[in-house]
Amino acid sequence: MKVILRLTSEQLRMLKDESRKTYPAEACALLFGKLMDEEAVVTKVVVVSNVLRSPVKFEADPQTVFNVFEKADQEGLEFIGLFHSHPAPARPSMVDIKYMRLWGEAIWLILSSNDGNIAAFQKTNINLHEVTLKVEA
Repeated sequence: MKVILRLTSEQLRMLKDESRKTYPAEACALLFGKLMDEEAVVTKVVVVSNVLRSPVKFEADPQTVFNVFEKADQEGLEFIGLFHSHPAPARPSMVDIKYMRLWGEAIWLILSSNDGNIAAFQKTNINLHEVTLKVEA
């Protein structure tokens, strides 16, 4: 299945700004919005702090994640996926791939702190797919 992830240029700018602020640690955020057919439309980005403050791993505070999910549910938003930055190419690391299975078919949006490239991925069953990214004004 070919999925399209839609974000606004403002949302992307916010994620890039957060990555610059937290560098060299990985930045992270949760993405919410609407899932329609094969499109995931991001309407809300919630930046969460990386409690590990690590340049090679990220972990959001579980209570914060719970609170953010509760609020999104009250707002009628669906969980789309996770964002994080990498001091490497915009591809999932072996650690990412290991943890992707815990998040179902969530989309992982990854920004390279090295070159500014951004890409999205989704793990379905045992397959890893690149997701088409559409950034709109």
